Amino acid sequence: MTVTTFSELELDESLLEALQDKGFTRPTAIQAAAIPPALDGRDVLGSAPTGTGKTAAYLLPALQHLLDFPRKKSGPPRILILTPTRELAMQVADHARELAKHTHLDIATITGGVAYMNHAEVFSENQDIVVATTGRLLQYIKEENFDCRAVETLILDEADRMLDMGFAQDIEHIAGETRWRKQTLLFSATLEGDAIQDFAERLLERSGGGFCQSVHP
Repeated sequence: MTVTTFSELELDESLLEALQDKGFTRPTAIQAAAIPPALDGRDVLGSAPTGTGKTAAYLLPALQHLLDFPRKKSGPPRILILTPTRELAMQVADHARELAKHTHLDIATITGGVAYMNHAEVFSENQDIVVATTGRLLQYIKEENFDCRAVETLILDEADRMLDMGFAQDIEHIAGETRWRKQTLLFSATLEGDAIQDFAERLLERSGGGFCQSVHP
């Protein structure tokens, strides 16, 4: 079935209201292709260039998961989003806050260029979603300041750029710190080439062996 409106996706009313506030009624091609399998709990490999709505393609199912399965008490983040740059992390977090503005979900960032004291509240307070750059996050993991064990969904944005920047080993280390049975959503400008294919295969091996769907509208 071809999805033509967001209401067909059976998203929470709070998310539909936020989309309406932004004037969005129809999903883009990548959103229509990626959101349904992600909502079903599948791993997703998505290929889409910048400007096609890919950020909402992974944020909406992540937010829906948190609303469908609310936590009973505060704790470490359940959704972890990795980005190649601080600027992109801030943009993704802002987008997530816009989509979650009619909910009580908490969203934070962990990036380079920010003093530890400014990240301290991220470690001590409840966070539902954390958007991070790999280098700074891995530093905090090694220092045992950040707990990945509650992560239920791991999302990689612009995975090809992160590979080009030499972050593959760091990402795999971070993925290894998360719970074994989790959902993984990987988005990249392209899924072509041995490097990205091999990387995705290794990453999904850490995801608990769930069903994976590639989407490249």
